[in-house]
Amino acid sequence: MFDHKDTLFHVTSLLTRRLANQMRLALAPHGLHPAQFTALAEIGEREGLTQAELVTRLDLEQPGVARTLAGLEAEGWIEKSSLGKGRAQGLYLSDRARAALPAAAGAVAAADRRSLAGLSRTEAAQLLDELGDLASANR
Repeated sequence: MFDHKDTLFHVTSLLTRRLANQMRLALAPHGLHPAQFTALAEIGEREGLTQAELVTRLDLEQPGVARTLAGLEAEGWIEKSSLGKGRAQGLYLSDRARAALPAAAGAVAAADRRSLAGLSRTEAAQLLDELGDLASANR
């Protein structure tokens, strides 16, 4: 008999909700939400990238990324600057973001370690590899 609780959809939905809540709790003291942190982390890795490039790197839809960036700019987390090619603007971390990002990243890393604590390093690495493969196969 089919049991929906034994499906990939059910298990991953449950896990996603729980992990997202843990990430929200980890980021709250830093004044960030998960989507904001993810965007800041990507911008921090490659300052000057455009919104279109960020959409590609995050593998998300443009309207959601645009809303996140608008909020980050309004709250003083990022700055935009013309790249001199049409309307394209580069995205840059503000001083506020540069100061807060290391501690926020540390909090997310600690939450990630707690989430994987029941697995050996090898098992955790294998799980992440397999989930990445599964995500790529289901684009």
